[in-house]
Amino acid sequence: MTAALLEELFERGNRHGDTAIVLGEDGWDCDVHHGRRPSEKLTALTWDDATDFIGSHELDDQATRALLARADYSIRDEQGQPTLPGDDVNWAVITAAVDDDASTTEDIPWQKARWFDLGTTRRVLDQDDEALREERRAFSLWVTRRGQWLLATTSQYDGEPDQWVECTSEHAALLIYRADWSLLADESELPLLARAARAARDLTDLLDFQTPDSESDRERQVAACWGARDVATEYEHATRVIGTLVRTTVQQEIGTSRRNAARTVYVAHDENATRAANALNLSRRTLNDLL
Repeated sequence: MTAALLEELFERGNRHGDTAIVLGEDGWDCDVHHGRRPSEKLTALTWDDATDFIGSHELDDQATRALLARADYSIRDEQGQPTLPGDDVNWAVITAAVDDDASTTEDIPWQKARWFDLGTTRRVLDQDDEALREERRAFSLWVTRRGQWLLATTSQYDGEPDQWVECTSEHAALLIYRADWSLLADESELPLLARAARAARDLTDLLDFQTPDSESDRERQVAACWGARDVATEYEHATRVIGTLVRTTVQQEIGTSRRNAARTVYVAHDENATRAANALNLSRRTLNDLL
């Protein structure tokens, strides 16, 4: 937030009325919304609020200082620290989050927004241009150097700004699992989570079996199924056996790897459970259960 931005708010507000300073992917910006309600969570100051606060439609130095001191408008970094990006940093701001339960994207309060270094962030899934043409919305999937998963959303609808949206690792893994292979970034650059999600997809693709001619008449369907019965029998047997293998042996060995990894971090932090749990983004109880 700067004095110049406040000057723009008053200049445009005095002309148009419906004006606000709103947080977007490029930081604070002055927006004339012409009756469209800007996101309350991302709005720092409206022209009406500002004029009511200073009791005037004219902005002088004293009023500028008072408005800038009204709140701490700084955006913190990924770690929640009050550091600003350097002049050589290509940064962007996270302004929304995925609600896993509702499978929706929700704006986050600007006080909880974070900036991140776009230059060190890796793209994992490309944008689906076909989805953008058909549904007028699309996203690409990225991961920051610190391991935060992000969606870069694009919309062709008025009132829906492009955003950087944070999501959980679980949500990211599901997106990677379901994505068409053509949307994957360079496989040599994929992080471990993405490679593992695609390995799981490779297994389900290998065992995928569809009932033949399911929409044809009954007589043709019976004939088609009779012709495919030997292959279907082989698939039923393989999926039954591999399903049991995954639920028992594979899941157990993955659990062993998880415990070994957690113990390594625990020892690295001189067996301090609090610091190790923070590093792993786990509760102490969960870490102790693993150990």
